[in-house]
Amino acid sequence: MTYSIREINPADIEKLIEVEKSAAQAFLNLPELAWIAQSPVLPAHIHLEWIAHGYAFAVVNKQNEPIAFLYAQKQAQDFYILEFDVSRDFQKQGIGRQLIEYAIDYATKQGYESVTLTTFVHVVWNRPFYEKLGFQIIHDSDLPVYLKTILDHEVTSGFSRETRCAMRLMIQ
Repeated sequence: MTYSIREINPADIEKLIEVEKSAAQAFLNLPELAWIAQSPVLPAHIHLEWIAHGYAFAVVNKQNEPIAFLYAQKQAQDFYILEFDVSRDFQKQGIGRQLIEYAIDYATKQGYESVTLTTFVHVVWNRPFYEKLGFQIIHDSDLPVYLKTILDHEVTSGFSRETRCAMRLMIQ
């Protein structure tokens, strides 16, 4: 099936919330992270804020409905990925890779030095997925302030620091 990527608009928010809820169900297979499947997703006002003040892309089906999405923002010379989700029914089909590669290409064309994100260390569709795309773990001593702050916030939100990492793909 053919999918395309476009910018997100506010009319997509209801569908994006469904995508995020669906994507979180993958964590049910990981007992230590199963709680994520029941956790609240991004509220509509955060979607609106990120659409208005960042980069917002969706993979859409033939009906122009989002099946995956990615939000990013500028952090110094980094293109920081805030959120990235693929609907459960569309996972393991290369759609996530297509969207990340689109974001990398976009960031390159915009003159960013790198693409960064935070993710789970031991979840196969997280750190290993990004490593296959060329991302590398950023050691704690090399973390930019914004990534240290984000990781600290993730800990206060219920994640164990040992399970999280920041990653970077140098593009310039």
